[in-house]
Amino acid sequence: MKKKRIIKTIKILLLIIVLLAGVKGILVYRDYKAEEKRMAQNPYFTKYKLNEEEMNILNSQFHVETTPDWWENWNEEDRPDYSYYKIEATEDTKIVVAVLNYWLFDDKLEMDQEAWKKAEEYGFTTDNRITTDWVIEHPGEAVEIMTAMGDGGDIFRYLEDIYKVYDKITTENDVE
Repeated sequence: MKKKRIIKTIKILLLIIVLLAGVKGILVYRDYKAEEKRMAQNPYFTKYKLNEEEMNILNSQFHVETTPDWWENWNEEDRPDYSYYKIEATEDTKIVVAVLNYWLFDDKLEMDQEAWKKAEEYGFTTDNRITTDWVIEHPGEAVEIMTAMGDGGDIFRYLEDIYKVYDKITTENDVE
C-alpha cells in the first residue's frame, strides 16, 4: 500500500513537473515571438518618427547634428523606438538650405521641377523661402523636397561643391 502511494505521489509530481515545463515553454515561446515581432519592426527616430532613410538624408545631405550620434551603434533594447534622438542644425545645414533655396527659386533647372512643386506644395515661394528652423521642425517634409531634386539631392553630400555655390551666390548678392 505504501509502495502504491509513493508511485502515485511520484506520478503526480511528474505530471506537475511536465505541466510546469509546458507552461514555461509556452511563456518562453510567447516571449520569443514578441521579441521577434519587436525586432522585425522598422526603427523610427526623433519625435517626428523618421525612418532610417530619412535620418540618413538629414545627416548626409542636410548635415544636421544628431544626439546621440547617428553613426554610433543603436541600443537594440530600444528598438524600434528611437524617438529620443534629437536633430539640430549646424552651420553646414544653413549653407545647404541657402543653396537649396537658390536652386529652387533663383537658378531653376528643369531637372529640379519636382522639387519646386514639392516646395510650393509646402507653401514656399521666392518671397517665402525654406528656413533652417523649418527643416528642423519639419524634417520629413524637408527630406521630401531634397529627394525630389533632380539628382535626389545627392550633390548636397559634397560640402566642398555646396560651399562653392554658396560663395558664388553670396558674392553675387554683395555686388548688387
